[in-house]
Amino acid sequence: MSTFVHESPVTPEDLQLLGADVLAAFLVDGPSSVVREEQPDGTLRASVTVRGEWDGVISLEVSRTAAHDLTRRMLQLDEITEEDVTDAVGELVNVLGGNVKSLLVEGSVLGLPQVTDGDLGDSPHVEICQTELWWAGHPVHVRVWGADPDHHRRSTT
Repeated sequence: MSTFVHESPVTPEDLQLLGADVLAAFLVDGPSSVVREEQPDGTLRASVTVRGEWDGVISLEVSRTAAHDLTRRMLQLDEITEEDVTDAVGELVNVLGGNVKSLLVEGSVLGLPQVTDGDLGDSPHVEICQTELWWAGHPVHVRVWGADPDHHRRSTT
């Protein structure tokens, strides 16, 4: 269940529009690559922080299969490495984060993208809005997280 914080600088509609624009701009139109050896399992999560008048995190979540497909499309290559995949997913969340940052007051600073496998773990943030996009038959989950004022209290009890 999503928590929608009243002070959220971003709405699910903003995420839908920004996310669709980023995917369209970075992922060249054309048929999907047919490189289908063994499909990678799991999920990749990429995130980038925004600091300033509002502090938060923008995250992107895709299956490893989708991450490999979008990397091939983005780089226009059939042969890619895991480093290519990490870089491509990181670049997508970085651009998306920059677009979200543009909705904020001047002076906000974007951090470096982080890409991980699996769960984000115990986070000091709470989800404030999210959207699900679709690209080449793959779901792409985009979320905005704000500071969780109860995190410190929960982690010390």
